[in-house]
Amino acid sequence: MVVGCSKDSASTAKGAKVRAAGGGASRIDDSAGGSVDLGNTSYTVAPLSAIGAVSGTIRLAGAATGDSTQSAKGVAKQVANQGAKRAANQVAIRVSDGAGAPTALGVKDQAVCGASASSTAPTATKTGGLSSAIVWIANVKSGKPLPADRRDDLSSEKCLLDPRVQAAVIGTTFNVFNDDKLLHRLVFLRLGTHDTLTVMPFFNSGQVVASERLAKTSGIVEVRCAQHPWTRAYIAVFDHPYYAVTEDDGTFKIDSLPPGTYKLMVWHEGMAAAVEQQVQVAAGGVGKADVVVKIGE
Repeated sequence: MVVGCSKDSASTAKGAKVRAAGGGASRIDDSAGGSVDLGNTSYTVAPLSAIGAVSGTIRLAGAATGDSTQSAKGVAKQVANQGAKRAANQVAIRVSDGAGAPTALGVKDQAVCGASASSTAPTATKTGGLSSAIVWIANVKSGKPLPADRRDDLSSEKCLLDPRVQAAVIGTTFNVFNDDKLLHRLVFLRLGTHDTLTVMPFFNSGQVVASERLAKTSGIVEVRCAQHPWTRAYIAVFDHPYYAVTEDDGTFKIDSLPPGTYKLMVWHEGMAAAVEQQVQVAAGGVGKADVVVKIGE
């Protein structure tokens, strides 16, 4: 799913009272993944007489390489017909899709974005541990309560979004901050589609838009900037609390699961579909789930 907001707030100074406003529509290509269905489990909260957990490591099949940057000189011929003045004020940027392969080439806003811009796409460690993969239990029907705190942030700074990947439950309010003195136009889409649910324009630092519409239904939200194609983020929205985002070394843990056999799912940007693995959870035990994923296939 993508971020949508017919009742989203207009941009204001950070910390100021947020005013209601609407959003526009847009179309953006170059999705970093296919359409991923997080499902609707009709989850209910229930007392737990016994619990277990699942932990493991998500690894990348093959090493991820760092982003590469093409010099402004090397791009000069490509932008010559755009005018010398524009080229002098911009920078050529080649970004990674998370698996190391270059994707979009932008030429934009060097003063704020820097002489080069990394996509900050999550990468693998030397041992293959993959950061920022989303892990969840697909067939859990009941269990622990959903988190009481349902407010999360997304920040834009130096033409990058932070956090790059996060997960939340239905009903979460998102505060979207802009810390760049620069025009950004954030577009929120259903992952792998052209279905735009909202657009948030920013034009100065210190602005914030608060939205209660971003987590209305389960699914993965893809966030893009229309001005800066390397700027992106992902928000996974669940209707249950059994999910995790992997740490820098690829590890994760999902706790307080009722004993049983479950479908553990893994998705990372660049994957067209989630990977499934069965895991057994015993009362008082920790089920082990080490999963190897391929990106870009």
